[in-house]
Amino acid sequence: MLKTNMKEEFEKYNTLMPIKHAHIDNEDFPYRYYRNVNPAKDITLVFLAGGTGLADSFFLLFSSFADKYNLLIFNYPKAFNTNAKLADAFAELLMQLDIHNVYLVGQSYGGLFAQVMAKRHPESLKGLILSGTCSMYNDLTYKGIANIIKFISPKKLKKNLRKDRLVPNILLPPFLKLVFKKVSSQYKTAQNFNPVIDLLRDSINKEYWYHMDLLLGDLMNVYGTHKPADFKSFQNEVMLIFSEQDTFFCDELREALIRLMPKSTVVNNIDGGHLALMINPENYIDMINTFIYERN
Repeated sequence: MLKTNMKEEFEKYNTLMPIKHAHIDNEDFPYRYYRNVNPAKDITLVFLAGGTGLADSFFLLFSSFADKYNLLIFNYPKAFNTNAKLADAFAELLMQLDIHNVYLVGQSYGGLFAQVMAKRHPESLKGLILSGTCSMYNDLTYKGIANIIKFISPKKLKKNLRKDRLVPNILLPPFLKLVFKKVSSQYKTAQNFNPVIDLLRDSINKEYWYHMDLLLGDLMNVYGTHKPADFKSFQNEVMLIFSEQDTFFCDELREALIRLMPKSTVVNNIDGGHLALMINPENYIDMINTFIYERN
């Protein structure tokens, strides 16, 4: 994790990227947008959060990117409860804000949603930077199919939605702290995520978790529909970042993603497992900057 005063950094982020609201399909779409008046590169990075949906966790990266690019961040609006609806609303947001040269930076679920967006609205995007994620390509072995079913099966969805209804809000932040502690403690760069969760406490509630589980469950409707031809326009504009320590998705799922994305840049040696983006941000930042500067 970057060495910084988290409270001060979050206040800076909140001041320079305040929450704004777009009106899309008669629904509210809250977002944060930082427009750099003199960017080093005329690029907009859009950060897409993983299964927690906590986009504001990217505040830790704000200072590292704000001097170079435009930045767009949003929690996944509850008004759009399928990945297709969310992608269409997101495309409309980009049009309303007149944002171009967009790279989606997607982690875990964010990487899966980025693929949905790229297939439905390739004209809105320039490239993809995906980490700790897999693919919706059906070119899988039995092991790969068995692995992905653990996360997006009807049985899993039903169980998660029932749990979301029952668990009181007060227990969610402590639960997240335990999960992050367990995951990060396995690596040499283990960090304390408690201050981050405390800062984001207002966004951690069971209504939003229910919404996130609906989006995750909806991936069942996407699985098997993506083909390499769908991403042909992104040749040489895709970077796939994997940690060899990440056991969340099996090797077969990662390899299917590589086959899905034509001529992608593949990185396998970042430390930090599934949370490499937050556990090892310095390397992550350097890789993104190098990737973008080589192409723009």
